[in-house]
Amino acid sequence: MVSNIRALTFDDEDEIIKLVKASIFNGDQLHIGNLIANSQNVSNFYQLEVFPIIMINDPIFGYYQEDRLVGLACCSTQVNQMYQLKQSVALGAITITHPDYRRQGIGTQLRLEIGKELNNRGIQKFIFEIKENNTASLQNAQKIAEQLKAEANLVSFKFEGNTNVF
Repeated sequence: MVSNIRALTFDDEDEIIKLVKASIFNGDQLHIGNLIANSQNVSNFYQLEVFPIIMINDPIFGYYQEDRLVGLACCSTQVNQMYQLKQSVALGAITITHPDYRRQGIGTQLRLEIGKELNNRGIQKFIFEIKENNTASLQNAQKIAEQLKAEANLVSFKFEGNTNVF
């Protein structure tokens, strides 16, 4: 099988939307709000999460296998344009691997590619959220940190509860 990783552009829009749809309709939690599997959420996720990253040339890479997009990873560096920070930061890493291609190291390869690109751009720190029940992603992040001999810390917990507790 021929596979490669490359930067994504607006020319890849149809393939990106298909990948987002496969993930959302698989029940993946791509968003904090537990998206309902429908076409409107697929469109909104693309328009609000992915489109701006491509538009402003933030890092976004796709993993192609046999000319089919089966994974993507992206993040935002725009916080550095809005605030004066002690270290330049990348936020909100999104990694999606098509459900039929998981457990093959695609997400790891994409995250490593994002990390290299961030380093090339002079970004010194990354911050992203992994849900505590997503053990595969947590283990993957720890594995990457170990491979790169990078400092990585769990820095916070997010409280999630019903509003009727107030």
